[in-house]
Amino acid sequence: MDLFSHLTHFEICSFGSGSAGNSYYIGNHNTSLLIDAGLSSRKIVRGLEEIGKHIRQIQAILVTHDHIDHIKGLPDISQRFNTPVFATSKTWEAILQNRFTRHVRPSCFNEVVAGRPFCIGTMKIHPFQVSHDSADAIGFLLKTETRILGLATDLGYIHSEAAMMLAQAHVLILESNYDETMLNNGPYPAYLKERIKSNKGHLSNDQAAAYLAQTPHPHLQNVFLAHLSDHNNKPETALKTLNNALVAANGIGNNFQATAFDRKKRSKLFVIND
Repeated sequence: MDLFSHLTHFEICSFGSGSAGNSYYIGNHNTSLLIDAGLSSRKIVRGLEEIGKHIRQIQAILVTHDHIDHIKGLPDISQRFNTPVFATSKTWEAILQNRFTRHVRPSCFNEVVAGRPFCIGTMKIHPFQVSHDSADAIGFLLKTETRILGLATDLGYIHSEAAMMLAQAHVLILESNYDETMLNNGPYPAYLKERIKSNKGHLSNDQAAAYLAQTPHPHLQNVFLAHLSDHNNKPETALKTLNNALVAANGIGNNFQATAFDRKKRSKLFVIND
């Protein structure tokens, strides 16, 4: 072990963050996790190798919800590598009922209950409910001894419980899905626009920015904007909206670094130290 590895609280890499597929590596010196596996197993395995990791190091896959862009790779990974899968019982039932994912290995299932923490390696994981049009969507807080990472990547709005949970984070992966003007003027049919904007849809740039600018986040150091729409957003638009909201709020929470994950390309490996 490297002499200074204990100072690395989180390593973070996005293998994809959008409707084409979502999967994130979260790890430190002795814990290695995936959150969601919405890409092919081949892409996930290759992505891990590109950042110096191996799929057999992964101790668990945490599943946020049952939409295919978050679970596509589960059957092959579970069958080939017997990787434990942590999901709520309703999400697991939906995975088994989906013809594309029903061959996931049953013995890999570990039940998650919102509000009931559990531990994997050195991380204590706190699942919490979020509002999304799936069987049972959740977000996660991942806690080490001194740092907290929060993740909520598919939610129509940030209700009070989610806001309270995410406000604890030092590192935050938060959806910033669409720019309202681009969505309203874009090619999507009216019903889909309304679904996206609903309380069970997706978080807009304005919603994500308002939450980050107006809710105190006393420990926040890094923000990663996630699940950006291909047709209704751009990384520079999401980041500009966030910056404008922070300026308007007189600099509240302005001490964090913000990054927007690419929809399809692997990010670099971010290392979060003291």
